[in-house]
Amino acid sequence: MRTALFRLLSLSLLGTTATCLGQTLIFKGGDRWEVNDPFKVDTTTLPPKPIVDPKKATMNTLKGTVTKLTTNGGVEMETTKKFTDVERIIWPMPEKLTEAQNSVARGDSSNALTVVEPIIRLFEPVKKVPGSWWLKASMIKLDALDRLENDSALSSFLDNLEKADDGSVPELALKIKLARLMQRARRGEHETVITEATALIGQVDDPDVLARLHLVKGNSLLQTKKYELAMNTYLRVPVFFGSQKEHIPKAMLGAAKAFRGMDTPATREQKLEEISNRYLRELVIFYPVSKEAEEAKKLLSKEDRLLAEAEQKKISDTVLPEETPKTTPAKTDNSQNDEGNK
Repeated sequence: MRTALFRLLSLSLLGTTATCLGQTLIFKGGDRWEVNDPFKVDTTTLPPKPIVDPKKATMNTLKGTVTKLTTNGGVEMETTKKFTDVERIIWPMPEKLTEAQNSVARGDSSNALTVVEPIIRLFEPVKKVPGSWWLKASMIKLDALDRLENDSALSSFLDNLEKADDGSVPELALKIKLARLMQRARRGEHETVITEATALIGQVDDPDVLARLHLVKGNSLLQTKKYELAMNTYLRVPVFFGSQKEHIPKAMLGAAKAFRGMDTPATREQKLEEISNRYLRELVIFYPVSKEAEEAKKLLSKEDRLLAEAEQKKISDTVLPEETPKTTPAKTDNSQNDEGNK
């Protein structure tokens, strides 16, 4: 029953691809301007040049303006509007943002930072506008800096974000707190991290933030050898926040380590090491390009690693790279107050 339920959950996470709309800025007064995508370039030229449609408007982040050629009475003229007049943005997720996110997942944080910086700069002037990708891009940059464990650069970036936070982007303050928690965890302040993460879990409803909070809390529980609590915390990510697929490899690896920590002579009959190995094998099979898969290979025996790699190769043509593995979650104790699905 649980296997079937998790299979259904896995399939539902694949979702459907939404119809892509053009990049559109909606201004005060109702004007809707389609704008050129600055990230689309003509690769047939050397050097590659941005693809510019003269019928669409062009954004100038340095001047804070949007310019469009219009025709009035047969006369072509240039009309300019300000970023401050933009009320809403319709913009499909930039492909470069996905590239940066995938680079972080692979452990290539340097490339992620290179790719994400232009996106942050583009959306910086309209970061408070609904539909802006500034916050998402900033979170990817935070993830990249966190992966690099570059606390100096991370602190500097967080300081700038805090200075820019005027309360108009409610999610920003929360995500800054989350990043600060990650720093404290690296400094070994695990008990404080556990307490503060638990408190924050009860205050938010953003699934991405909740998944991240469970991961940072799980990591600190693991470091303090509270293995069963860590396992319960990690496994809430795929069960309750499975739509946040980029976080699932971290949760699976954490759960695998927690099961190994729980494996003692007293629990030997529960075969916890085999459960751990199952999670590690599925990491290799379903998330082969992730940094966590590389770590999983090091934890597996040579025989298990080769079997997992062979299985991954066999299904690579039929399984989507980011499909959630059909893992049967371990039974968790929902009675613990600090582990509830808040």
